[in-house]
Amino acid sequence: MARAKHYSEANTIYHVTTRTLKRKLYLARPADKQVVLNAPSFYRRRGDFALYGFVVMDNHLHIVIQPKSGCGLARIADNLKTWISRRNSAKPAGSRLWERRYDDNAIQSEKEMQQVLDYIHHNPVRASLVERASEYPCSSVHNYLGDGKVLIEVDTCWQG
Repeated sequence: MARAKHYSEANTIYHVTTRTLKRKLYLARPADKQVVLNAPSFYRRRGDFALYGFVVMDNHLHIVIQPKSGCGLARIADNLKTWISRRNSAKPAGSRLWERRYDDNAIQSEKEMQQVLDYIHHNPVRASLVERASEYPCSSVHNYLGDGKVLIEVDTCWQG
């Protein structure tokens, strides 16, 4: 069965998840995680989207973004995945880094936004990597805690 096409609507906030090919641990090293973070940081500064949250796991990425006018979700996902693939040193030369597809869900309310941020920030806890979300370094939880461990800037004020 064919997958439904991604639909992007202006001023909508999306939770986007993308996984490495066959869930390989291509994002496990701190240097590879930093490469991942450089991509949304660049496109956020360029004005393609507002970035509200992220967590980089060893084999997948969660981001919460709001595309700006003229920037479709599919183009944003392609740009991010391409940027990271070209700079990732963990995958074998000539191989793909990402699964072809990505998952996205539109966030409909402030309550849902908080639930999504809690979900992505607690992903490392559910994976038994840390006991508390605040212990995981590669997450926007630090932007919301104000604990001085921020890796990249995110937009912490949102309007649904």
